[in-house]
Amino acid sequence: MNVFQNIADHREDHAQREAEADDRWLRERGGIDPEERRASFNRWVKATLLKTLTWPEDRARREKLLGQCAAEITVMVRQLRGRGWLLDGAGLAQEVKSCLDPIGVYQRKGKVDDFFAYFRSSVRRYVGAHAEDLQALARRTGRDEGAQSMAAVMAGLGLDRRATPKAESMVEIVTNHVPVTKPVGRPKKANAGDQTMSLL
Repeated sequence: MNVFQNIADHREDHAQREAEADDRWLRERGGIDPEERRASFNRWVKATLLKTLTWPEDRARREKLLGQCAAEITVMVRQLRGRGWLLDGAGLAQEVKSCLDPIGVYQRKGKVDDFFAYFRSSVRRYVGAHAEDLQALARRTGRDEGAQSMAAVMAGLGLDRRATPKAESMVEIVTNHVPVTKPVGRPKKANAGDQTMSLL
């Protein structure tokens, strides 16, 4: 009986050490400000776009187009979030590069007439066209929202003591950001029809 108690104690100690290590890792990682990570990701996206694609010589046109293209990458990230594939920084960066590389190749070969229209449609199709691979990647890295939800339920029921909450993924950081906008002018006065609709 004493031997079994020692084994049980050893397992419990091991599980406790693992839980403490996981907790320490999450706290250290949690120390990185999500807003700082989002800003860093946005800088990386713009640098990658500049390096991968060909841009107009006119600075104003280039900056405007760069902003539009970066916004389309955010649309792609929102599509990933919508499907529950919460890729972290490295995985998301690889997918962004995989999306941009063929666009750059076609652009350099002169096969693109209306660049932004082509860019937008290519980026918006990417998640759907690569859905199986993206889902497998999310599951393999433990970043599938459905699998995380099941793990959280099991942990809540006490069925899995090793389950620890995951740090926020890069997909969550990018999509959780709500830009602060200042209202322009005075607010509109609601009419009776608007009030009726708001009650429904």
